[in-house]
Amino acid sequence: MPRIKCYARRFIRGKLFPFVTLVLVAKRPAITRPMVALIDTGSPFTVLSPKDVMSSRLPITRMQSGETVGLAGFRFFNHPIKNVTLNFRTEEGKRLEVSLPSIGALIPTKIDKKTLGEVKDIPSILGNDFLEDQKFALYFNPSTQTAYLEC
Repeated sequence: MPRIKCYARRFIRGKLFPFVTLVLVAKRPAITRPMVALIDTGSPFTVLSPKDVMSSRLPITRMQSGETVGLAGFRFFNHPIKNVTLNFRTEEGKRLEVSLPSIGALIPTKIDKKTLGEVKDIPSILGNDFLEDQKFALYFNPSTQTAYLEC
């Protein structure tokens, strides 16, 4: 079984959380973007952070649609981006591609300088939906700072 190396990073209240590096590829809108995502087994959905969306130069004011979700005390539109591929590197250095029918882009319901500044530290998230649909297992041991995804 291939393993995707992840890493432990201090995040909320200085605690360690599992993160993974990946490359997101979408054709419409055209995106090829390396990013880091929090692997969050408590999240029901996989989403791109506002920071990753904005740095991809997507037109966020035209993306204020989709279901609304709450995260970290803020409200967001969970705007779908269809037909995406997530590229990972296995521990052996091989590329592993995972195709998804869609991924959500978190767009603040209120877009102003203050709000964008407050949500800038929210990471992109690989949620439980991704783990379950793709049949990935997460191994995470904070005491040894060991983390990987196994498929």
